[in-house]
Amino acid sequence: MVGDLRSKILISIAALLLALMIFSPPLFGSETAFMQESSIGQPTGETDKLEIFSWWTAPGEKEGLEFLQEYFQDEYREIEVVNAAVEGGAGVNAKDVLKMRLLREDPPDAFQVHGGAELSDTFVAGDYIKPLTDLWQDKNWEAVYTDSLRELVRVDGEYFSLPVAVHRSNRIWYNRDMLAEHGLKPPQTPTELIETAEVISEAGEKPLALGSRNLWPITHLFENLLVAEAEPAEYRDLISGRRSWQNQEVFLALEKLAELFEYADDDHAGLTWHEACERVARGEAAMTVMGTWSRGYFSARGYEPGKDYGSVPLQGEEEIFLKIVDTFAVPAAADHNYYNMRWLEFAARPEIQRRFTAILGAVPPRSDIDPSSLEPGIAADRRQLEKQELLPSLAHGAAAREVFVSALNEKLNEFLYQGDIENTAAEIDDIVTTYLP
Repeated sequence: MVGDLRSKILISIAALLLALMIFSPPLFGSETAFMQESSIGQPTGETDKLEIFSWWTAPGEKEGLEFLQEYFQDEYREIEVVNAAVEGGAGVNAKDVLKMRLLREDPPDAFQVHGGAELSDTFVAGDYIKPLTDLWQDKNWEAVYTDSLRELVRVDGEYFSLPVAVHRSNRIWYNRDMLAEHGLKPPQTPTELIETAEVISEAGEKPLALGSRNLWPITHLFENLLVAEAEPAEYRDLISGRRSWQNQEVFLALEKLAELFEYADDDHAGLTWHEACERVARGEAAMTVMGTWSRGYFSARGYEPGKDYGSVPLQGEEEIFLKIVDTFAVPAAADHNYYNMRWLEFAARPEIQRRFTAILGAVPPRSDIDPSSLEPGIAADRRQLEKQELLPSLAHGAAAREVFVSALNEKLNEFLYQGDIENTAAEIDDIVTTYLP
């Protein structure tokens, strides 16, 4: 308990200092000064290190990052690529470490960041990352990234990061044998998910694996329920602060969250998201609700789709693709301008991006990659990405600023043990008033 309290105090101090710096003159030099330099830079001719910061440490993620590192290193032997990944799903720990490093003016050379509010409201707002517009234009990336992806990495006409992987939040992953044993079809709506869980529970087996050790998987499950209950326009109004959270779609999502919690592992608070996936693969639980990085996890562990596990979208009446976009950005104070840009160019190559996202289980964001070259599950997500309604993930930084998401994580965790729907909705409204513009 003392360690937890100390960690929370340090995190709070870091968040406060970063917030103060966002509204202060930038420490790392102005955008104008950077734009006077070449966005590509020149090699120094010296052997040195290029530090890449991320939270890709779970099976699937780890192998994907190692692939990038190995192949980049083969091409640029004069510089050592350092993997500075910090463990913790969704960047729950890495983001705090990164903030502290930025405050100490000890940045990595490039870092993973979710496109959307996480990128714009923290890093762009404080002038802590370099604009990449020159590189985007030089490589003509606008021609191969769709509008919906470009808008997540662009602020006031400037590009600030490079999309490298597109994940889908709203998916159910299930053990095929367990569902078949009970004559059940894969559920695709919240109501069907609860009904399926009830049948499996009555048979004396565990219906739902939930790994909530870092809290965000609770918000992940909640956002999946919310987009299934709300109209797309209602969801957008909720995450922008234009609509009160004290309304029917939020009440229904909270009600279903509480119902599903009754079917979750008793030790869920000690599990990670990938440990929950492992229980599904082993037949220790029937289902879990998680993003498409689960596909990368199952593959890295040797489990086969269609044999060991299956997956379907979790939706309501609307066909929704709840998107999460992983990107690379470059800190304004980072060294190695030449090699930073080489890293981004490398990560943007069609064949590299195709192979990297295949390991992660994600859709490659470039639109010019042949869909027939993709694994069937990824190809299906690619088709749905192009056709379905796209909404930004709340739990993973695309939809709302990080401080709001952190407060929501805490509130939903409290709700699971208190169960007061109307009071929780009212308290979320208070969080919206405090943290959203």
